Amino acid sequence: MNVLCINTAFQTANLAVTSEEGEELVTLTTKHSETTLPSIEKMLENLKLAPKDLDCICINIGPGSFTGIRVGLALVRGFSAANSKLKFVKVNSMELIAKQYGKGTFATVLNALSGRFYVAEFIDGKMVKEPYLTAEIKAKNTVGLIQENLDFVKHKVEVETRTFLDLCLEKVKNGEFVSPSELEPMYLRKSQAEENLQGLRVEKLTQRYLNDVYEISKQEFEDGWTYKMFEDELLEPNRFSYCVTENGRVLSFINVLECEGENGREYNILNIASKVKNSGYATKLIEEVLARAKREGIVNVWLEVDAKNERAIKLYTKLGFKQIATRKKYYKNGNDALILRKEV
Repeated sequence: MNVLCINTAFQTANLAVTSEEGEELVTLTTKHSETTLPSIEKMLENLKLAPKDLDCICINIGPGSFTGIRVGLALVRGFSAANSKLKFVKVNSMELIAKQYGKGTFATVLNALSGRFYVAEFIDGKMVKEPYLTAEIKAKNTVGLIQENLDFVKHKVEVETRTFLDLCLEKVKNGEFVSPSELEPMYLRKSQAEENLQGLRVEKLTQRYLNDVYEISKQEFEDGWTYKMFEDELLEPNRFSYCVTENGRVLSFINVLECEGENGREYNILNIASKVKNSGYATKLIEEVLARAKREGIVNVWLEVDAKNERAIKLYTKLGFKQIATRKKYYKNGNDALILRKEV
């Protein structure tokens, strides 16, 4: 069986391909969004395989880096679109760390930030308590990642690509296959915005909400995106979108691009709009993006705004954005665009 294994949930990524011809193992330390696909293509080439030759993909669904997990899942969707016979296996970060550490009684720990932690409990190397979120670690024998360097963690490991491959092949051998619909990120932590919006939900933008988002965009922007542009946005690994919903209807949305700047990774807010003005929804969505930026080590968040949109400018200023430049007569109505930036 030709198997591709992808772990982009940690600072260090693990990639492996195995076939009857041999195996390829690669460890990546930086820029998962840029280096993962070229590395996989090279590994397949070395084994004389094409994407259509793959029989199974194993993917770590987290918890871990939100951006990294999205990169991995986007790659899986891409390979799946080109190969209808693919089978899928999902791995979670906690069982992977446990596999690296070995047997015994212990708890695996990952930093969820804001004083909270992802935890899973193991006895004799077997998970006895599924991953959960907590602010208090009761276990005495704890295991975490070297890269996170949590002071209270007793044992620190670095997940080796060989360990990841072995775990994946165990699951393949045991027939632990899942449907594509089950390949969703393991996000145990509620978003900051979701915790602050009583009775409403903050969700990832998905296909089911595109009609609502498109209608809000038409209402808000004279030269806004087409429906197809919003649809394509969902497939891009370096982009993400959130929406505020109530009873299955979208009230507000935000689209964000992640890119490489002069001093590191940056976010560029492409769209933000609300169905109801002065509702506070846009504020919560921006706060969620800023919180994610801090978690992911983003250095700057950028946006642009119509120079005559005093309400929006006041909001962005309150959130810490500062004007960096002006684009003269940028919009179709002849208004200038202000370029704003917030250092994270």
